[in-house]
Amino acid sequence: MLIPISQLVKELKLKPHQLHKWEERGWLGFDPVLKDPDNNGQRIYNEYQVERIYFIHEVIEEQKKQGIHRTNFKEMEEKLFEKFGGEVKRIENEVVEVLPASIEAFQQLLVQQNKQINALTDMVQELQKKELQSPNDHTSDFEEMKKQLRLSEEREDKLLTLIEKLQEDVQSLKEMVPKKSRWKFWG
Repeated sequence: MLIPISQLVKELKLKPHQLHKWEERGWLGFDPVLKDPDNNGQRIYNEYQVERIYFIHEVIEEQKKQGIHRTNFKEMEEKLFEKFGGEVKRIENEVVEVLPASIEAFQQLLVQQNKQINALTDMVQELQKKELQSPNDHTSDFEEMKKQLRLSEEREDKLLTLIEKLQEDVQSLKEMVPKKSRWKFWG
């Protein structure tokens, strides 16, 4: 179910720019906010985003009751992480996202690539050992298989290099940023 911004603004007595700021801060998660073409491009939020909006609103109201006139961003981020869990996202104008799924996907791709390389290598070696009974010349087939093997090895090397670079970048970012206030966690 998608809910338009006008309904949320009315229900929660918010201003549209407040929701826009929450989006910019990444507080609504990583799903893109959609726009309704049938309603002048008005923003519409999915159920997950609406759940987060209501939660954020509750936290801000609690802060107001405690006499906090400006939103305590650190507390908000901690509460969002406690409630929704999440991924690491840097708090600054430049956003660096490191999705755990990305590294895992690269690793799975490498495993799959290794299996293919091993299968091709075994096939080439097996064919080279056997003398083919067929009068057909299979030299071009062997050459094509060798070419595919080389290409697979090159892709694997590139992926390994990319994973190493990503891990180095993540490590250097961790070393550059103080541990307490510069990272926030999102779901």
